[in-house]
Amino acid sequence: MFCRGFGPASSIGYEGMFLAMGFRMLIFIVLIVLAVKLFKNYTYKSNGAMKILDEKFASGEISKEEYLSRKTILSQKK
Repeated sequence: MFCRGFGPASSIGYEGMFLAMGFRMLIFIVLIVLAVKLFKNYTYKSNGAMKILDEKFASGEISKEEYLSRKTILSQKK
């Protein structure tokens, strides 16, 4: 007489349950994608100074001693 709760006779029905589950999965996937993008962005920025140092050494702007000294300082900051 009174259809309450979950199951085929509830007011939501199976379609509503699957729709809600799909919506939750979509939110979960979006959160995972955002986390991966933020992590990649963070690692790219943290290696930026080392890339600049490598480029300066490769182009001959700094000597080997200066390169090694700066590289040691940068690796200690992490």
